[in-house]
Amino acid sequence: MTKDKKILSNFFIQGLGKSIGSFLFFIFLMVSARVLGAREFGVFSFSLSVCYLSYTVMSFGLDHLAVKWVARKNFERFSSIAVTNLGTTLFGFFLIVTASFFFDRHIFWTLNILGIGFCFFSVNTIIFSYFRGLEKMKFESFVMVGQRLVLLLTSFVLLYINKSAPAISIAFSLSLFLASLSVWAIIHKKKINLIQNKSVTFKKDKIVSVLKEAFPLAIVSGLSIIYYRIDSVMIAGYWPMEDVGIYSGAYMVIEGVMLLVRVIMAATFSRLAQYGNTSDIKFYELYKKLLVLLITLSLILCAIMYVGGEFVFDLFLGKEYQNSIGVFYVLLLSVIALYPGTMVTQALIAIDKQKIFMYIVLACTIINVLLNFIFIPQYGIKGAAWSTVVTDIILTLAGMAYCSVFFKKRIRSECA
Repeated sequence: MTKDKKILSNFFIQGLGKSIGSFLFFIFLMVSARVLGAREFGVFSFSLSVCYLSYTVMSFGLDHLAVKWVARKNFERFSSIAVTNLGTTLFGFFLIVTASFFFDRHIFWTLNILGIGFCFFSVNTIIFSYFRGLEKMKFESFVMVGQRLVLLLTSFVLLYINKSAPAISIAFSLSLFLASLSVWAIIHKKKINLIQNKSVTFKKDKIVSVLKEAFPLAIVSGLSIIYYRIDSVMIAGYWPMEDVGIYSGAYMVIEGVMLLVRVIMAATFSRLAQYGNTSDIKFYELYKKLLVLLITLSLILCAIMYVGGEFVFDLFLGKEYQNSIGVFYVLLLSVIALYPGTMVTQALIAIDKQKIFMYIVLACTIINVLLNFIFIPQYGIKGAAWSTVVTDIILTLAGMAYCSVFFKKRIRSECA
């Protein structure tokens, strides 16, 4: 199979798996939102946002690092990354448990139950990164679809028994636990040794080296999660939990629209990492093709969702979430920015410019938080939406400007 056909094959596999998995997760969220109501769904969304903030420590940017080193055939480095991930995952869970004591009992149990699920999620992601680096996507797609199907089925049962945020949190963590069991069963059956040299892997200097390399990515990951999840936390500080639920309803649909770009980048990041280590000209050619493709797709998808947005909200969420529609239309502007923006930020990682990525995201996160402090108290959830749109546009334009200058200089030098 040629390299281009391999990319298309991975794109199809990732697309199929992520499309089915994301659709099932979308149904799970929509059913949960409708059955629980805006307030109880707000509790779940708030707890999920807190767990995502702690997940920054769990993942520590190690997933992208794992893909890069496996793509470059350095499996010993991956072994050190995998062991480091176990430590960061446990520390991240400790942070979730600690945070839970600052809230009432309802949020306490929701947070802790979700935190257990995030531990399984963190470990699974590193394993999937190993196979992404090898450009073998079937494994991840198979497990993802199975996990989301179990999540959907168990949530139906638990919501029938108890219509509460802790109930769907149990469904969330249980499905991830079963996914972990299936992952390790497949690895054991295929006799895959992820940690190839234990005597080297567990050395302190190896783990410290991984943490140093991953630190810029960890900062970026943390800032990115703050960037996208701080809205719900800050809304909860100024407005009722019902508003958190309504805002989350709009954001859920946006997450569905963002599916396609994530599929494309999951299928192509390994190739970007290879070209980023070997040829500026090949890298820039692929970069430009992806940029044109993603800008075109974003405009098409936003036009479709602008026309059909009200139908989607009426069908899945119902009358209680009608106020989400106005927020959704504002957030569609972020989709236009983030389709090319997602690719640009992945390109920076592929050419080992994690620090530049970190500086851009740091600046945008500060801007986003400041705008939220200004807009949320006065304008509520629409203020949060506009804060997100402004910073998404800044992030994308900054990344594109840096890549343009960087590659023009490097390609001139390579041609000479």
